[in-house]
Amino acid sequence: MPRWTGLGPEGDRELVVRLVDGVGLDELYESYVEQVFDYAVALAGEAKAAEDIVHDVMIDASRRAVRLRDRERLRGWLYAAVRRRAFVRARVRGVWWDWEGQPPGSETGLAAEEVRQLLEGALDRLSFADQDLLLLTLRHGITGADLAAVLGIAPFKAAARAAKVKSRAEAALAAQRKVHEARCAGTEDALDMLFQAESEQHDCEECRQRAQVPLELLMSVPPVVHAPTTLQHRVFHTGTDPELAGYRADISGKGGHLTPEGLPRQLDVASPLGRRWMFAGSGMAGALAAALIASFMIGDVLPDPGLIFPHEPKKTPFTSRSPQPRDESLVAAPGKGGRPTERPNVRPGPATNGTDLEEPPTPQGSPTNPAPGPSATDTPKIATEPPPTQAPPVAELKLGGSEIQVGGSRKSEIQMTAENGPVSWRAVSDTPQVTLDEDGGTLDPGVAHVLVVRLKPALLRLAGNAVITIIDTGTGDAQHVTVSWSLSLL
Repeated sequence: MPRWTGLGPEGDRELVVRLVDGVGLDELYESYVEQVFDYAVALAGEAKAAEDIVHDVMIDASRRAVRLRDRERLRGWLYAAVRRRAFVRARVRGVWWDWEGQPPGSETGLAAEEVRQLLEGALDRLSFADQDLLLLTLRHGITGADLAAVLGIAPFKAAARAAKVKSRAEAALAAQRKVHEARCAGTEDALDMLFQAESEQHDCEECRQRAQVPLELLMSVPPVVHAPTTLQHRVFHTGTDPELAGYRADISGKGGHLTPEGLPRQLDVASPLGRRWMFAGSGMAGALAAALIASFMIGDVLPDPGLIFPHEPKKTPFTSRSPQPRDESLVAAPGKGGRPTERPNVRPGPATNGTDLEEPPTPQGSPTNPAPGPSATDTPKIATEPPPTQAPPVAELKLGGSEIQVGGSRKSEIQMTAENGPVSWRAVSDTPQVTLDEDGGTLDPGVAHVLVVRLKPALLRLAGNAVITIIDTGTGDAQHVTVSWSLSLL
């Protein structure tokens, strides 16, 4: 049975109202000092440390317990504050009682030393967190919403955890009873008692009485450590002296942050923001692992894990001349040798002398104005100058377009052809992220050639573009092809 129950929900609500008004510190101390001091001693491992913890908790409660959203949880607030401060200051990893202060009660029917060995032996088989939960539920009677408030978790999680810890504690107590039975039977090892047949197991009155002592009764047996009288004077002096206002604020600051419900945040419970960051971080780690696995499956070379940002095209070291678009209206009929001749398309316009300019006469010998033939009266003339020779056609480099798009395959093509003769060419990219399968060569006339453009692999690639410059090494003419790509992963 629990030793203390506190003021109850209604009493806690009324006490919080008085704390809001600046009074009620004496009633808070008288109502809860014994139970929270017993809990603090068990966790801290010594009475002096427990005295300091309870002093700070009482001062902190008079200042910050008024922030409770549910004012019926004042008792849970006090235990939660003691638990947080004790976990910070505790130097032991097990609950502790002062067995010398007061002998255990005789309600178990066992000797005091045997009760101590049985209880401490069972608790030594459990973790410190399990011992703390048994201390709260079985010795101090904190259950339900109060237990959830102390642990800083949801009520259903607190109930499930308490059930699991109690089951483990029952198993630990049963194992400790086997040790006492082996000692009573005079065997050297307690494991011998486990493998004996049921008819051969040790059975005596003392062992049967020991087996009937429940775990709840054992947790209530350790003596209560009472708070010293000097503690009350310290609490009242610190809580009422106007000159100690800064000291009171410092005590509250060392109590840690409060949850949205106004309860002390526990050290073993992650905050909502921390859980959010843990979830986001685990998601990012999973995505990175999946990307690395996919990169190993896709290609033999591990991609460079870097970000590729779009940037301005770099200037090529070659002197380039952007090709001018040809106007078909400037092309006249083909002349000698099959090459078209160009003539200016002169439109009528105002002249400086006030008259309109006329189109230049069509040269004789053209299809529209044929030259007259020789007449019978004309005398033949001897040519004194050789006929003019036509210049050979100039070889040109033609591209399939001035823009290409790179898709998911990370490559694209530039169509290249040579006209009127062979052409030597060179190509260069303005960024190392765009590579070319060839950097130069010679094209034969009439033969199509494909220049493959590739993007280097990367985990994450932002949208951008680059410029590839293709130079005709014979004439020095340069043509530019814009390569663009979109946002992609891998």
